[in-house]
Amino acid sequence: MTTSPDSSNAEKNILIVDDEARIGRFVSMYLDRVGYNTSTCQSVDEARKLLQSKKWSLVLTDLVMPRETGFDLLQWISENHPDIPVVVLTAHSSPMVVEQVNQTQAAAIINKPFSLGELYKTISLAMGE
Repeated sequence: MTTSPDSSNAEKNILIVDDEARIGRFVSMYLDRVGYNTSTCQSVDEARKLLQSKKWSLVLTDLVMPRETGFDLLQWISENHPDIPVVVLTAHSSPMVVEQVNQTQAAAIINKPFSLGELYKTISLAMGE
């Protein structure tokens, strides 16, 4: 079986990491509907395992999660998969948090609540589409 270069699903795999399952499902359903392939998980540990399992185009992660944070995941990705862009979702966007995110390799930060248009535009830009 052959595939054309523009039909490679590996180029549109997005991992969604959010400890709030309903947010992960909502984002996943929307992104699936607009043509991305998504997987969700609820912890940094799960994300690490999934990131080792296949090729990912982008990671969308919450910052505040139990045990390990989105900052921990950003650090791990920058050390192990620096080619994968990361978009941060947060409801805690104080100037200090924004500054911390800007000091990482994150491609963008989206404040919760967000619009679907903002989400789509940010992900498209981060993936270079």
